[in-house]
Amino acid sequence: MAAAPATMADQSLESRVARLESDVSHIRSDVTDIKIDIRELRSEVASVRCDLQGLDKSLRGELQGLDKSLREELHAVETSLRGAISRLERDLTRGLASNRIWMLLQSAAILGVMARGFKWL
Repeated sequence: MAAAPATMADQSLESRVARLESDVSHIRSDVTDIKIDIRELRSEVASVRCDLQGLDKSLRGELQGLDKSLREELHAVETSLRGAISRLERDLTRGLASNRIWMLLQSAAILGVMARGFKWL
């Protein structure tokens, strides 16, 4: 009877070893699949990296072009505003001079009326 438990132990040990060998072979195939996937991902990441570098260069070029055009437009607006401000100052100066002349004429007219009314003239 002692032989029977030993044979059962040998069979269960052999079945366990067989299951372990099977599991190890599955693990190896999974690791092989993972290695293949990682190689594919490396190539895809390299491709994306190249695409991003190209996009970065094109965006930098576009931004530099926009910067240049905005600076030119701002310079044109500044020049236009400076001209408008100088014209406005000139018009205000002319307006102030003409207002002074009209005030002097009105004052002279009022003085003339007053002089006539008080019989100074």
